Amino acid sequence: MLLWVLLLILGLLSRQAAIAKKSVVEPRPSWTPLLEGELVTLTCHGVGPLKQEKAWWYKNQQLQEILSKNIQTNQPGEYRCQTQDSALSDPVNLVFSSETLILQTPYSVFEGDTLVMRCWGKNTGTVNYIAYYKDERKLPDFLKKFNVFFSLSRVDLNDSSKYHCTRIVSQWSTWTEISKPVTIQVQELFSPPELKTTTSEPIEGTPVNLSCETQLSPQRLDTKLHFSFIRDGTVITSGGKNSHVLQIPAIQTKDSGSYRCEAKAVTQNILKQSNYVKISVKIPVSQPFFNLSAFRAQASVGDVVEFHCKALRGSFPIQYQFYHENTILENKIAPSGGAASFNLTMTVGHSGNYFCKANNSFSYQLSENLTLSISDPIRSQPNTAIMGITVALIIILILTIVVLVVYFKLLRKSGRSSAPSPYRVSSISNLQEPVYSNSPSQKELVPIYGNVNPVAENVVYSELITSKEHGKEVNNTKKLPEIKDSPVIYAEVKQLK
Repeated sequence: MLLWVLLLILGLLSRQAAIAKKSVVEPRPSWTPLLEGELVTLTCHGVGPLKQEKAWWYKNQQLQEILSKNIQTNQPGEYRCQTQDSALSDPVNLVFSSETLILQTPYSVFEGDTLVMRCWGKNTGTVNYIAYYKDERKLPDFLKKFNVFFSLSRVDLNDSSKYHCTRIVSQWSTWTEISKPVTIQVQELFSPPELKTTTSEPIEGTPVNLSCETQLSPQRLDTKLHFSFIRDGTVITSGGKNSHVLQIPAIQTKDSGSYRCEAKAVTQNILKQSNYVKISVKIPVSQPFFNLSAFRAQASVGDVVEFHCKALRGSFPIQYQFYHENTILENKIAPSGGAASFNLTMTVGHSGNYFCKANNSFSYQLSENLTLSISDPIRSQPNTAIMGITVALIIILILTIVVLVVYFKLLRKSGRSSAPSPYRVSSISNLQEPVYSNSPSQKELVPIYGNVNPVAENVVYSELITSKEHGKEVNNTKKLPEIKDSPVIYAEVKQLK
């Protein structure tokens, strides 16, 4: 069902296209005006693919009861016809004259035709001489003076004018007869061509079509036209096969220029040129080169960095945009090509990725990313000082530890080499057998050994307590008296092995 509908629509469209072309009325003889009483045969020519056997005739815009392709008449009036597959024809005005002498011309004259005129009249005597005039000026007589025909070959639009003729007739006497002037309008065989293009600013590499558009007269649709296309004065192709379209599959920059086309009617040798169309091929921008003046992608706060962006190809003007991450920093336009650059004073927040964009309104390209690292010397100074102080403290601590270790080693060696003292602390093996001095003149010293607040398991601290009791023997089995406010003396620190 859908296919049937489509076929019906296509049939209607093709019918409308055929109807859009007019029928043509052809009179025989093909002269105007005619003498009264002459009989004229009119033929209706359609433009459809099928042979037309019938036609509708109109006289003075009134439909006649005639369905024949040919009719004969001797009545003046405006005649039109129409076939089944064609539109209503242009009118043919039949004019009959009662004048003694008339100048007969074709109903239609087209540029390139040979204009044949006939000075025709009633047989009133012997014709001795005939002359033809254009705008009251006698035309050169190239033919025999007794010939009733006069021709102008290959007329053009400038030959449109008023014409008349005269003749000298003799019978019993001689006299001159003058026809009424007839206006002859030479028609265009085809209209001046117009060059059309799909676009006047195509992008490089895209297809472009140029067409040379003209219109033949409905009465001369069988005229063969040849087309040529010219760029900057050079013929680039010739339409020897009656092709009015020039196809450029992939247009290049070398194809830019001023174009025009020519249409030529070969038989009539009529050549007409179109208007000029300027075609400018647009070049898409290439990927831009992007660089900056920072040394090895390093910069410090306060430095001025120059950003540089350049596209080697691309139609002008080119707009350049500079980005930090996805934020536009600057817009620059190069109206006649070249590069663009700008300067930026660096801050801490300017670290990150940079790129540029080249754009010429119909294409754009992005450059590669460049990463820039920004350092802050003001903030880095305190950090350096702190690190220096920390290192110094560590060195001092290490030196202190070394000094203490050396000191205690020396102290230990000096204790082993000296004589026993009454206040010497006994060996750790006699922790349960304290030794006391029995000198009565001295205070009793009662050494008591024990771990005081031990932090490491391999260190033993000794406490030496001074007693105020005199003259009493203290043994190791007696409980030591409680001594208040006695000073505590660390006698020795021994490293257990």
